[in-house]
Order: sequence, then C-alpha cells, then structure tokens
Amino acid sequence: MAKKTTSAKSAAKKQRATDKVDDAVEEAAATARSSVDDLKAGAEDMANSARETAETTAEAVADRASRAADILRDAAASLRDGSFQERSFGQLAASLADASDAIRDKDLGQLSRDVSNFARRNPLLFAGGAALLGFAVARMMTKPGDKS
Repeated sequence: MAKKTTSAKSAAKKQRATDKVDDAVEEAAATARSSVDDLKAGAEDMANSARETAETTAEAVADRASRAADILRDAAASLRDGSFQERSFGQLAASLADASDAIRDKDLGQLSRDVSNFARRNPLLFAGGAALLGFAVARMMTKPGDKS
C-alpha cells in the first residue's frame, strides 16, 4: 500500500509540475502576444506620425515652390519681352508651378516613386537639382543680416 501512495504522490507532483510549466508557457505566450501588439501599435503610430510630417512638409514645399514661381513670373514680367532672361524666368516659373501642383496632387508614395524613377533616368540632372535645392534651402535658412 505504501507503493501506491508513493506513486500517487509522485504522479500528483508530476502533474503539479506539468501544470506549472503549462501556466508559465501560457503566461509567456500572453506576454509575447501583448508585446507584439504593443510593437504593432507603436509602429502604426510612428508610421502615421511620419506620414503626417511628410504631408505637412510636402505642403510647405509646394507652397514655397508656388511662391518662387510667382516671384519668377514677376521678375520675367519686369524684363524686356522676348529676352533670354524673360524666357528663362518664365520657363522656370512654369516648371516650379507644375512641380508645386504635382506635389499637392499626388500621394507621397507615388511622388517618391516618380522622383526615384527620374533620378535613375537622369542621375546628373537629379544630382545638380538636389545641389541647387540644397543651396536654395541653405540660403533661405540663413538670417538676412547674417554675413558669416
């Protein structure tokens, strides 16, 4: 009879140990699921924030391009009709206005693909335009009285 109680106690101990392991596994799985859900939510929040920031930035760029186009049109109007400078300023103004409209009308994914495709087709023109844009942004960022 002592063997039966010992084996019963042993089986009960094994069952309790198995239950503890099962509970620990379930708790670990629940924690992992919760962590994954938290990570997904955080990633979605970051993506939404990045999208909003990109849209705001794109709108600001479109506004600046539109203002620059207006300034170029005014400059072209003040020059002699048919002169090289008048035609050049007029073409730049039209190009900037088109770019501004494209930025406003397209979603950011499509705009990114278009810029990538343009850069692949015209790498030198893209690099030159990027450098020119960088100089223009640097110029706009400096204070008017700053002569450093």
